[in-house]
Amino acid sequence: MQVYLVRHGQTEWNVKGLLQGSSDIPLTEEGRQQATRAAQALARRIGPQPIIVTSPLERARHTAQALADVVGVDVTVDDRLRERAYGAWEGITPQERESQWAEEVAVWRNHGEPNVPGFELHDAVRTRMVAALEEAAESASAGSAVVAFAHGSCARVGLHGLLGIPLTHRTIGNLGNTAWSQLTRRGRGDWTLDRHNVTAAFIEAA
Repeated sequence: MQVYLVRHGQTEWNVKGLLQGSSDIPLTEEGRQQATRAAQALARRIGPQPIIVTSPLERARHTAQALADVVGVDVTVDDRLRERAYGAWEGITPQERESQWAEEVAVWRNHGEPNVPGFELHDAVRTRMVAALEEAAESASAGSAVVAFAHGSCARVGLHGLLGIPLTHRTIGNLGNTAWSQLTRRGRGDWTLDRHNVTAAFIEAA
């Protein structure tokens, strides 16, 4: 079975370099155009009647709906696909993070767990992401693909979890806006990453 894990389109906070986390930030006009292009590219690859699941946050839901409109299926919202909560770091500039939380930023950059109020720990993100993707795959009919719409950090952590890669380093990088990972699932806990950070532009140029 093929499973696609897709990041949402561009938001204003992406442009400004702010951590969004659980904050519900809408797509920019460019983000909506990215969602449309990604939907058209994905629709040519995923086959009929895919299962589409999405984070409840608006930026992911709207990106998912663009694909659903093209292929004519409903979207299921799964709260477990929401972005990692960054707590007190959400919406502040990198300079503000550095000035107020210098030691914790250093821990974070070394792939540790910063002691920041409201920051969601790696294991919690991994557990919920893996559970959501495994369950979505198990609900799909034979021959149907699963397309899950999520966010940069939770998608990366979820991929590490599916592939059994430790979270102590960044073996897999974050997806770009409306980029996706393509995975093959042979059974629960048995996953292969076939492609990573694929974009509509890449498909169009191929």
